[in-house]
Amino acid sequence: MISLVTDYRPETFGRDEFASERLHYKPGQKVVFGGRSQESGKTTLAFKLLEYVATSQMPAYVIVPKPRDPVTLSEGARLHYRFVDRWPVEKSFSELTGDKPSGYIIQAKYGDLEKDQEKAAQIAGAVMIDRYKAGLKGEQSIIVADDTVVISRLLGKDKEMVTIIAMGGAMDVGLWVFVQKPTDAGKTALWAFENAEHTFLAKPRDDRVGERYAEIAGQNKKLIVELLKKLRQYQFLYISGVGEVCIVDSR
Repeated sequence: MISLVTDYRPETFGRDEFASERLHYKPGQKVVFGGRSQESGKTTLAFKLLEYVATSQMPAYVIVPKPRDPVTLSEGARLHYRFVDRWPVEKSFSELTGDKPSGYIIQAKYGDLEKDQEKAAQIAGAVMIDRYKAGLKGEQSIIVADDTVVISRLLGKDKEMVTIIAMGGAMDVGLWVFVQKPTDAGKTALWAFENAEHTFLAKPRDDRVGERYAEIAGQNKKLIVELLKKLRQYQFLYISGVGEVCIVDSR
């Protein structure tokens, strides 16, 4: 990796090498993924990182706010996460006998246009409240808010996510945020960008988005903008909380 005070080309790492050897994640930290939906590989990269970060002692709670998400379903199955359609849920037999999963895929049952949004909002809120209370008791967790703009805007959970950004670090409750643009997910996006210990940025659609990324990151704006322009599809510019950068291939 390089420091943002320099002008050298950063190293490029495959996602497995980065996830297993380069990412130094601590409980309670915030992670931001910025990139266009279905074009950048945000979710794929996030699950690769979770493979090495999430444990039965610090599980991932992946909130799925839409009816279909093939990547989440396949990756959750690959990592042997527990799939549930409500929250809270009773412990399974394997959990009661000490075999706890390293993650949960939490997705409401969809099919009723008039009630689906309310149901999804209830579940998303219940997960955040539950993990917040558990954090006060010393339980570590990672809340993965994939498609953050839907959870924040459509489901109305902006306040809950901002609270976790502000308070979660002290309770070892982390929040992973996914946005397409720095300003499209309510206060959650802005707070997450400004407080993230780990930021992954894909090549933006236009220069204005890249410049906004750089402004919020609070680092070497000129260098960030230039590095973002050079990214290929499925590549991310990684920026650590201390200003170190590298490029990560998400596929």
